[in-house]
Amino acid sequence: MSLPLQKTTRGTSLPKKFPAFEIALVVVMLAIHLYAAGADPYAFPNHWFARDDAYYYFKVAQNIAEGHGSTFDGINITNGYHPLWMLVCIPIFALARYDLILPLRVLLVAVALLHAASSVLLYRLVRKHLSEGVAILAAIFWSFNTYIHATVYKLGLETPIAVFFVVLTLYQLSKFEGEWRTNPVTPKRLAALGLTAALAMFSRLDLVFFALLAGIWVVFRRSPLRIFLPLDIALIFVSMTSAVLLKVGFESYNPAYASSAVEATLIALVVKIAVFYFLGLYRHPRAMSLWVWARQTAIASSLASSLAAGLYILLVQFGLGRNFPRSAFFYDLIFTLTLVLASRLAGHWFANPSRSHADDSPLPQLKSNWENWLREGAAYYGVVVGLLAGYMFFNQIAFGTSSPVSGQIKRWWGSMGSTAYEFPASDWPSYFGLGPGAFDSGQPFTELVWYFNDVLRPHFIRGADMETERYFALLSIFVLVWLVFLFIYRKRSRQALSNLGFIPLLASGVVQTLSYTATSYGGAKEWYWVSQMILLTLAASLFLDLILKPLRRIRFLNPLLITAALAYGTFTLAQFWGLVQYAMPHGRYDPSLPYMEVVAYIEDNTFPGEIVGMTGGGNVGYFIEDRAIVNMDGLINSYEYFRVLQEGDAAVYLRKQGMTVIFANPRLLALPPYYGQFAPYLERYSSFGGKDLLYLLEEPKY
Repeated sequence: MSLPLQKTTRGTSLPKKFPAFEIALVVVMLAIHLYAAGADPYAFPNHWFARDDAYYYFKVAQNIAEGHGSTFDGINITNGYHPLWMLVCIPIFALARYDLILPLRVLLVAVALLHAASSVLLYRLVRKHLSEGVAILAAIFWSFNTYIHATVYKLGLETPIAVFFVVLTLYQLSKFEGEWRTNPVTPKRLAALGLTAALAMFSRLDLVFFALLAGIWVVFRRSPLRIFLPLDIALIFVSMTSAVLLKVGFESYNPAYASSAVEATLIALVVKIAVFYFLGLYRHPRAMSLWVWARQTAIASSLASSLAAGLYILLVQFGLGRNFPRSAFFYDLIFTLTLVLASRLAGHWFANPSRSHADDSPLPQLKSNWENWLREGAAYYGVVVGLLAGYMFFNQIAFGTSSPVSGQIKRWWGSMGSTAYEFPASDWPSYFGLGPGAFDSGQPFTELVWYFNDVLRPHFIRGADMETERYFALLSIFVLVWLVFLFIYRKRSRQALSNLGFIPLLASGVVQTLSYTATSYGGAKEWYWVSQMILLTLAASLFLDLILKPLRRIRFLNPLLITAALAYGTFTLAQFWGLVQYAMPHGRYDPSLPYMEVVAYIEDNTFPGEIVGMTGGGNVGYFIEDRAIVNMDGLINSYEYFRVLQEGDAAVYLRKQGMTVIFANPRLLALPPYYGQFAPYLERYSSFGGKDLLYLLEEPKY
């Protein structure tokens, strides 16, 4: 619901810069969060910023601001964080020298600003390409959905800034989509797009796939390459890793085959894309008949899979490759042929029937476009890849490793047969990002599928033991219905999917999911899937828009839809406000109450200046006074400590650093990744909350 329109001198009408809905949304969101920011101090670590992981940022940012360097414990340097969010945290946590709760209040408001900005951008994006009512629904859903708020905005992690820059990149791609057909595209414009995508990448480093594939969408905008190449990259990742998994099973894959599967996938990417291009699989979808598409796809897939297999086997003979189940290459051929053929047939049915008259066969296309592709690719990727290379080089010089040590450690965990921490993907639903818990990348939308699962339990695929089968059957029906509506309204769907940046977002989301599930990554978290949440929000918005399309001739449909959206917003706002009031009370808790009972316990049972080891310890490290907390799992410790932990010498290493006490569960320290290496050096002297305070002895007891 916008403010009145302004008239230009030429008689056309333009909306004012800030529609009334945007203003109301921002005011309401900030008012609620300002209320939360004024809550009792005790509420912040216990009800809002309650995840240990967030305090890794907070303590490191505090130490950087106070001149101690990039360190959590004041002893070991660390790079176990996403850089852009750390840059945001540093000035905020400079305030911690005055009061530990003050920066948490400021951060809560800063997160609310990012949340409001993302909601407004999402509203503008959907409103521009779909409709006002659907845009209001999308923005309200993103603003007040309790799962999104709890997972993305309430943790104190990097997700708010990641969402903002992903949506901003999509918004800029949308503007670019409306410009390039009529206006010349300058290197400066492409570099600006590259910078926005790079900011998304540095907000969460796994968004590197989004930044890279968005470049394909931009540079190859006049060619079918922009559609098929990102999809092929995702399909090749799925095909090769699935082939290995099908052959060896998850129990063997994670500890023994994940690395070789990734190597084979990278080789397959180069070989298959080259073969696909020169055999004509990147032509206009209507350039060939269905039969010719099927024939060319079969030839290209067979040749590409054979060449990839041969090249990898050759590298193994020269000692450059690793152990690999060779029969997996046959499965890869079947998967590649099926997936690529499906994408080309879908493209043929979905594409605009009017073909371009330009010759888009491989060699003429390459001859006429290579210079422009090279120039524009240099402008975009010069920024994205250049900044990424600079970041990796800085990390290598400053920290001794080019990537965050936290990710390396979690992949090490996943390569173990068992571990004290979370396991890697261990079944097919988890592999595809549809598993339980942290591997469910479809939340909060999969909640709707689970709801119908319960409702239809007595009538559809009956039986309590058939819950999984019923769930995936229902999920398949949802997807199929969505695809049917896309096909029925092909023209509108083509325009919307193109303007919403759906292809690069979808393809990068698949690759990002596999970068965790197919690489033996242990310890995945539910907040990793921010791009998938955005993708599904846009997909649901498009679905609703297409459902309402036959009703658009009804005179009062749009005002009615806007009214219904605002009514939905009132309902969700009331729920959201109730949760905030409950979690962030004013005057309920005694100001003298310790922020965390465990902090008071450790302070009472250790000496000032003592160095205490913990297997986590983020929040304790931030709130404890006159002690240093050393992170023993390595996620926010140095690369050197990671190597020592792998070698089994962590106890001696930490004792030399002056650590004298450990607060942990000894049973956890007996499991991988610790393998009992601390046990000979430990002497228990106190317990609290299921954990023990233990002396770390200078010499082993046995």
